Amino acid sequence: MYNGWSLKKLHRLIVQSSTWQQSSEFHGEAYEADPENRLLWRMNRRRLEIEPWRDGLLSVSGELDVKFGGPSIDLNKGDNRRRTLYGFVSRHRLDELLRLFDFPDPSITSASRAVTTVPLQQLFVLNSEFMAQRARALVRRLNAKDVMADEEKVRQAYMLLFGRAADDQELATGVAFLSVESAKEKLSRWEQYALALLSANEFLYVD
Repeated sequence: MYNGWSLKKLHRLIVQSSTWQQSSEFHGEAYEADPENRLLWRMNRRRLEIEPWRDGLLSVSGELDVKFGGPSIDLNKGDNRRRTLYGFVSRHRLDELLRLFDFPDPSITSASRAVTTVPLQQLFVLNSEFMAQRARALVRRLNAKDVMADEEKVRQAYMLLFGRAADDQELATGVAFLSVESAKEKLSRWEQYALALLSANEFLYVD
């Protein structure tokens, strides 16, 4: 009211508040006093919806098409690298990826989205061709720079995907995995490692 009912100023007040900018870091004393976080002593951890998650996968792999506007496109098309916002949604046959990750039924009104955790979601992440393509593209992006040792590539991957440096244990685990030669498989050793990073909860959840 004091600012002429300006929604922009209201939004600015909210997003610049200390409450809005909190992390999901755990504090034992605060948890004992307010285990349900009703007083908002931390941000509740939340899982990304399917649209920003798919866009994030395409972005870190260097494939995302950020062109603005245009017609909707079938998400199953092999060359579809556009933002998920432009995915075609059928009321009669919802895309399998959208359906699997809790996209609401487009034939009815939905007040909110359900958030489910089911085995089929993880099976998709580990076994789908879509995820395998993202892993291959991520490896190509890491290899596009000057020749680097595996250790440096692991560091680059952590900064690219998680926005932070890999700690000593993560670095040692990654290098150890990459140093082991394996039998001929669908994915190379590096592609398997890239898929593991893309499948991590840290990439799927907002902290």
